[in-house]
Amino acid sequence: MNLKIYYKNLSSRIASKWTILAIDICLIMISMLLACILQLGVSSIIYKMSLYVWMIFFSLFCNLCFFSVFHTYVGVIRFSSFVDIYRVFISLTLSYGVLGVGNFCWSAFGLGETLPSGIIFIAYILNFIFMACLRILVKMLHEVLSFDIRHCVNVFIYGFRGTGVNIAKSMRVSRNNHYRVCGFISDEPWMIGKHTMGCRVYANDKMLFEHLKRKNVRTIIASPDKLVDLEQSGIVAQMLAQDIHVMTVPPLSDCLDDGIIKDIHIEDWLRREPIQVDIRKIAAYVEGHRILITGAAGTVGREIVRQLAALNPYQLILVDQAESPLYDIQLELSDQWKNLEVRVLVADVTNYTRMEAIFRECMPQLVFHAAAYKHVAMLEDYASEAIQVNILGTKTVADLSVKYKIKKCMIISTDHAFCPVHAMGYSKCLAEMYVQGLSRKVVQENSLTKLFVVRFSDVYPDAPRSLMTVSEACQLILETGNLGENGEIYVFEDDAVEDTLPTSYEKIRKSKGYFIDYTMICEQINTLTENNCMQDSAVIINKMKKIISYFSESCADA
Repeated sequence: MNLKIYYKNLSSRIASKWTILAIDICLIMISMLLACILQLGVSSIIYKMSLYVWMIFFSLFCNLCFFSVFHTYVGVIRFSSFVDIYRVFISLTLSYGVLGVGNFCWSAFGLGETLPSGIIFIAYILNFIFMACLRILVKMLHEVLSFDIRHCVNVFIYGFRGTGVNIAKSMRVSRNNHYRVCGFISDEPWMIGKHTMGCRVYANDKMLFEHLKRKNVRTIIASPDKLVDLEQSGIVAQMLAQDIHVMTVPPLSDCLDDGIIKDIHIEDWLRREPIQVDIRKIAAYVEGHRILITGAAGTVGREIVRQLAALNPYQLILVDQAESPLYDIQLELSDQWKNLEVRVLVADVTNYTRMEAIFRECMPQLVFHAAAYKHVAMLEDYASEAIQVNILGTKTVADLSVKYKIKKCMIISTDHAFCPVHAMGYSKCLAEMYVQGLSRKVVQENSLTKLFVVRFSDVYPDAPRSLMTVSEACQLILETGNLGENGEIYVFEDDAVEDTLPTSYEKIRKSKGYFIDYTMICEQINTLTENNCMQDSAVIINKMKKIISYFSESCADA
C-alpha cells in the first residue's frame, strides 16, 4: 500500500467502538459455528439448528455483558498492548465460564437438551485466538505501514534489559520513525544469542564490527545507563573511527524526577514563548544596593521581592501596612535566602512622617513603589481612599525619593490609567501626572534622582488586554530600570498586537506622556484632597475627571 494513501486516508482515522464490537460479535458467532462443526459435524448442526441458535444467543448475551464490564471494545486496536489482550482473556473466560455453568445446570435439572461441554470449551479457545490475533495483526499492520523503508537507518541498540527494549518499542510505535532495529548489544553472557522483538542479541566483542558491517548498521543507540560504560571502555572512539554514529536518548528517570512529567503552571497556558530578559543587565544595577519596596506583601510587590532577592542585593527593605502577609514573605525569604539581609517594616505610605523616618534611617538607593489600591469596583464607593493611597501615597514616596537623592524610583502603575473611566483609573492617572511634573522639576534642579512610571500593559479600544503572568510583568519592571529616564511612562506591548514574539526590550516602549507643570499639579492635588473624606464618591470622581481633562487638553504632548 502506498504510504501517502495510508497516511491520508487511514492513519488519522480510528475505528469506532461499535465497529470493533460488531467485529467481535461476528468472531463469537464464527467461533461457535466452527466449534459445533469440529465437535458434531455439519449434518448435526443442521439437525439441531434451533439449539445452535439458542446457544449463539446466550453466548452473545454473556459476552456482551462482560465486554461492557471490561471495556474490551473501546480501545484503539492499533495501539493494543498486553493489557488489552489480558482484558479480552478475562472477559471471555468469565463469559464462557458462566455459559458452561448454565449449560451444565440446564442439563442437570433436565430442563431440555443442551450442547456438549466440549463445544463451549472449543468455542472459548477459538474466540480468544481470533480476538487476540485480530488486535495483534492490526497492530503489526500499522507498524509496517508506518515505517518508511525508503529512508530508514539500520541501528543496533546497546543495552538489552529495560531501557534498551523500551527504546526499541518506542521506535516501533512512532510515526516519524526512521530507524530500523537490527539487533541488540549486551555485556551479559547469558543474553548473547537470544532473540527479542525479532532481533538477535550480540556480544560486545571483536566480532561486533563484523556484525555491524554485515547488517549495514552505521548507527548505534546507547541506553543512558550504558553510555558511560561505552565511553570508559574506549569503544566510542573505535566506533567513531569506523564512521559509526553513536546516539543516546534521555533516561526515563528524567521524566519521573522533576523532568518532563510536571504540574501544569499558568505559563503553560500562554499561547507564546515565555518572555526572556537579560538578567545580567538587571543584576548590574541591583547587586549590592539597598532597595525599598512598598506594597511588598501585595501581588506585584511580593513577586518583585522574590526576583530581587535572587540578584544579590545588599539589603531589601519591605514596607507594607498588612502585617500578616508581610510576615509570610519574611518567612519565605528567610527560608530560601538565608544570607540575604531583609528588613521588614509595617508602615502606611500615606503617613509622610513615618515614611520619612524609614528613608532617613534605611537610606535606600533604589525604590519600587508598588503600594496601591487596585480593586476597581470597591474604589467606586471609596474614592477618597483611592486618593489617599494611590495619589498621596505615590506623592509621598516620590517626594522622599527626591529629597534623599534615591538613584531610581520606579512607580508601578496600571493600564487603567490610560483613558481612565473609573475611580481607580483616575487616581492612578493623577499619580502618574504628579510624577511627571515632579520629574520636570528634578531635571531643572539637576537632581540625580530618576523618576519614571511602569504600566503593566496598555489598553486601546481595538486591542484586548495583554495576557502576561505576574512573574513576566515583574521581570519587565526590573529590566525597565535599565531604560528608565526622568518622567517617562513605560508600557508593555500587547502580544495580540504583535505578530512576532519580541524580546523583552521590544516589549517595553514609551507611552504618550504629559508636560505637567509641577506647581500646577500640586495645587490641583491639594484642592482635590481638601476635605475629600467628607465628600461623596461621585463628587470626588467628578473632580478627578475634570483635573485630568484640564491637563489633557492644555498640557498634552501633541
